[in-house]
Parts: sequence; C-alpha cells; structure tokens
Amino acid sequence: MRRFGAGALMIVGVIAVAALLRAPITAVPPALAEITADLQLSAAAAGATTSLPLVCFGVFAFLAPLLIARHGLERTALLLLVPLLLGLLLRSAAGAAAFFLGAVLLGVGIAVGNVLLPALIRARFAGQVAVVMGVYVSTLQLSGAAGSALTVPLQEVLGWSWRGALAVWAVPVLALLPLWFVIARRPGGPASGRLPVGLGHVVGRRMPWAITLFLALQAGVFYALLTWIPAQLTSHGISAHAAGLALGAFSLLGLPGAFISPQFATGRHARAYIAGAYGLQALATLLLLVGPTAALIGTLICGLTQGAGFSIALTFIADQPDPHDVPAVSALAQGIGYLAAAAGPVALGLLHEASDGWLWPDALLAVTVLVLVALGGAIGSRLHRAHAFERITR
Repeated sequence: MRRFGAGALMIVGVIAVAALLRAPITAVPPALAEITADLQLSAAAAGATTSLPLVCFGVFAFLAPLLIARHGLERTALLLLVPLLLGLLLRSAAGAAAFFLGAVLLGVGIAVGNVLLPALIRARFAGQVAVVMGVYVSTLQLSGAAGSALTVPLQEVLGWSWRGALAVWAVPVLALLPLWFVIARRPGGPASGRLPVGLGHVVGRRMPWAITLFLALQAGVFYALLTWIPAQLTSHGISAHAAGLALGAFSLLGLPGAFISPQFATGRHARAYIAGAYGLQALATLLLLVGPTAALIGTLICGLTQGAGFSIALTFIADQPDPHDVPAVSALAQGIGYLAAAAGPVALGLLHEASDGWLWPDALLAVTVLVLVALGGAIGSRLHRAHAFERITR
C-alpha cells in the first residue's frame, strides 16, 4: 500500500510538472501586440519572444544530465521549479530586460523538465512506460492549448493586464513546491546504484544520433506547420478567423495520437504504425496545395498526426534498454534536436519567398515526413528487438 501511495504521488507530480512545461510559453502570443506596445519592442525583439524559448530548450537541455547526476531525479524535479517560478514572476515585473531575463529563466526550467521527465518515467515506471508516456505527452499538448486559450479571457473577463495574465502561471508552480519537496525527501525508486551515464557515453553510438535526427526532423516539421498553416489557408481565400480556428483544431487533434503512440512506437508493429501515421501526414501536407476544402482537411489530418510524432520521439528516448542512458540520450536528442528544429519555420519561409508559392515548401515537408517513415521505423524496430532480447536473457 505504501508503494502504491508513493507511485500515485509520483504520477500526480509528473503530470503537474508536465502541465507547466508549455502553458507559460504559449500564453505569450495572444498578448504579443500589447506586450510589444507596452515594452516598446522592435519587430525583431517581438519575434524573439517566441523563438527564444525554442533556443533555450536546446541550449539548457545539456544542463539536465549534470543536475541529475549530482542531485538525483526527484531532487532535480524540485530544483527546476525554482527558475520556473522566478522566470514567471520576473517576466511580468518590469521592463523589456526583465521580460527577456524571465523568459531565459523559464527556458532553463522547462529545458531541464523536458529532459528529466522521460528519464523519471523510465526509471520509476519501467513496467508502464507506454501508458505513463502517453499521459505525459497528452498533458504537454493540453498545456500548450491551455496557455493559448486562457490569456485573452483572463484579460477580457477579469480585466487583467498582460502582466497578470502571464504571471498567473506562477500560482500552480508555487503550489507544486510542497508536493515535490515531499517526493524528493522519499527514498528513491528501484535502482542498481549506478549513476546515470554522461553525454560522453552516448555520443559515440549510432542509436542516440538517429533519435536526435528523428526528433529534430519531426519538431522542424511541426513548428513549420504551426507557423505557416494560417498563411497557407488564407492564400486559398479562407478568412483569418477561420484559419485561426483551424490552427487551434490542429493543436487539439494531436491528443489521441499523443496518448496511444507510446503503445506502438517500440512495439512489434512499430514500423507499420509509424509508416501509417507519417504516410498520412505526407499526404496531408500535399492536400494543403489543392484548394480551400482540401487544405482544411489537410490541416485537420496534420493535427491528428503531429501529436503522434512528438510522442513517438519521446518514447524512443524514454524506452532505452538501459534506463541509465535516458538522461544523456534525452539531453542529446532534445538539445540538438530543438536547436535544429528552430530552422524549420525559417527554411520554409525562405523557400516560400524564393518560389513565390507553397508548392516547393509543401513538397519539402512531404519528403521530410517520408524520411521520418524510414528513420522512425528503423529505430522503433531496433528498440523492440533490444527489449525482446533483454527479456529472453533475463
């Protein structure tokens, strides 16, 4: 009963942290016009409010393995809440300098959380990785949607300024500190006594680099679609309002794929599942070219498949045969992967401008997605064989 209680407490803690890893970032764009005017930001600085978090996710991911090796998984989870809380408060406290310093602190906390939680799930829920990963990634999706959806109502219904609407996310972080203080003081979960390996132990292997490439490509496709779908829809004569609603549906439709994909990503039918999901996405990107109705259908199909892609990538990271490898593989894949993915929207925009249309940008997306079919199928099948061999040799 005590073990069940500890496990339940850990699940609650993981889900609660996951709920705070996207909302503080996605809460900014709906208030960006007011933030820009209030802080007197240039166009470049305003753009940095959305690009800076992605860069932070990459840069500060490499901090996580050092913290985990020094403090352990649970204590690192407690520590990441500190920069998260300070960043939220500082971002809304004063002028532009405080805003961007707060954004960097947020990036530190979220980057560590991105790396830590898959490692924590693999170490503490080894027998239920697929289920817990599904809940985790679904919570990330909901967190992103909640951040975007709540900013304007907080301003319009409650009459708050953008500062209050962004700072409100500090309240659940503050409420989480006592919970993780309790979890961090408990004895750790089952372990062999070995410390997690460092980056030096994984950079010489092909599998971590394959996972890194997979995450970079799938994240690049996701952020490119997220950035440019509204422009593609309006180019077909669809209103900006309808394009915005379609983009909201794009985000929410990822939930089913996010939840079920960990069950298949490294299972017996991994290759077939990944081929089906990404084959559908390749077709959907081409539908964006056809006309208004087809473009809307393509947007919805892309929404269904994008949640699966992110969930598959994180499951590849978490489901390493040796759980001690997970923090380093997670840091490598997410650190380099997010930095590379930041080029996706820029590359698509440049190609659109050079070709004066969407044919070549969407063709590039479709080809990239087909690369993900081959790469993801190979990774999933190999991890399945590794786990099967491990079960036989026990």
